[in-house]
Amino acid sequence: MSTAPTPAKPASASGAIVPPQQALADWMRHDYDELAASVASASAAQWERHNCRACLAGGLSEILDLGEMPPANSLLKPEDVSKPEPRFPLSLRLCTNCGMVQLGHVVPPSLLFRSYLFFTSMSRVMSEHFSNLMAHCSDEFVKPGGLVVEIGSNDGTGLSSIRRRDVRILGVDPARNVAVMAASRGVPTVSEFFNEPLAHEIARVAGPAHLIVACNVLGHINDLDDVCRGIQTLIARDGALVVEVPYLGDLLDRAEYDTIYHEHLSYFAVRPMAALLNRHGLRLERVEHFAVHGGTIRCTAIQGDGVSPQVQTWIDKENKANLSHPSAYEAFAKKVVQERTGLRQKLADYKARGLKVIGYGAPAKGTVVLNYCSIGVDLLPAVIDSTPAKQGWHVPGTHQPILPPLEMERQKPDVLLLLAWNHAQEIMERESAFRARGGKFITPHLQEL
Repeated sequence: MSTAPTPAKPASASGAIVPPQQALADWMRHDYDELAASVASASAAQWERHNCRACLAGGLSEILDLGEMPPANSLLKPEDVSKPEPRFPLSLRLCTNCGMVQLGHVVPPSLLFRSYLFFTSMSRVMSEHFSNLMAHCSDEFVKPGGLVVEIGSNDGTGLSSIRRRDVRILGVDPARNVAVMAASRGVPTVSEFFNEPLAHEIARVAGPAHLIVACNVLGHINDLDDVCRGIQTLIARDGALVVEVPYLGDLLDRAEYDTIYHEHLSYFAVRPMAALLNRHGLRLERVEHFAVHGGTIRCTAIQGDGVSPQVQTWIDKENKANLSHPSAYEAFAKKVVQERTGLRQKLADYKARGLKVIGYGAPAKGTVVLNYCSIGVDLLPAVIDSTPAKQGWHVPGTHQPILPPLEMERQKPDVLLLLAWNHAQEIMERESAFRARGGKFITPHLQEL
């Protein structure tokens, strides 16, 4: 693998000094380019998985096919928009044994996670959410001097909020650019994928962890058994595991198809989560629901087997909703197709009326919407995003340029399509002047806000 040249100073094309997030993302981008070239010619069968990640049963049933798409965060440089892009199948499958919903194809994780363009600290709401989680859970489970390990620690936002408490902290995240950001916050970070061998090494050097946190990360991992063995290796006898994942029930109820992309391999309900943890000597004690990310469950587990009565109530409710049967997904798939048709028609109507629509937010879910709905620059000429590392790049597949919020004044849109709808309140507060002059917000799910 070639080595990128060392720049004297991180600078933009105009020579201006760029923010550190952008400089780091640019610096690591050569890894993605080389890996993408190496896998572009591989057949779909090479990436296909046939057994369940939670219970290992075979016979997965397809419930939704979104076609072939580029990896959702594989943003393009302006000079690369005319070049071929690697695309992978994106189909959703159901394990009728335990109810786990999961992707049928696995894109190599090094292609997706070695350089990452999502920074927790860029969202005030998410920063507060993870800081509150760390504060409450460390108070509940960690004695003075105890160890807190976060798997998928991103830029260290959560751990940095408890850095001055009487606890030891360690982050684990394979994205080298965000690991550097975490280190700048005083959060020691191992820039590797978490697995059983790494867990043994952490336990050898730092001792057992009294709290292990994994937020929005289990769904990204293909070999969940390896990760769970690592957790069991690392967790203290009286320690706790706290996991947050988007909730399958919300995905179905709201037809959140845009949360389905190659990074998200698994879509958890409580029943398959309990089954996975039980196989590795962990007892699911508590489940809490939060509105973030379109609906999230926080699962707290300890050493043991079975589930608590509170968790059993969740499982009983899921069984009543028939979440492990394909019939529960027929209405979901039908609604997804209807939303695709409706969104394209709405954007075409706006254009026919002479109204200008641009996107707001360039998250992974935005890539899914624009590609699945075949929305090109003719219907949506540009996208605004506040993340410096994304500005100046283009959306994969559909090629909208990604612009900073200051471009709102020059673009003068009449309607903003909230591709980052999970941050709607934060965005609408930021763009209050747009609404005050009559601007309209809509979501890919055809809601007007």
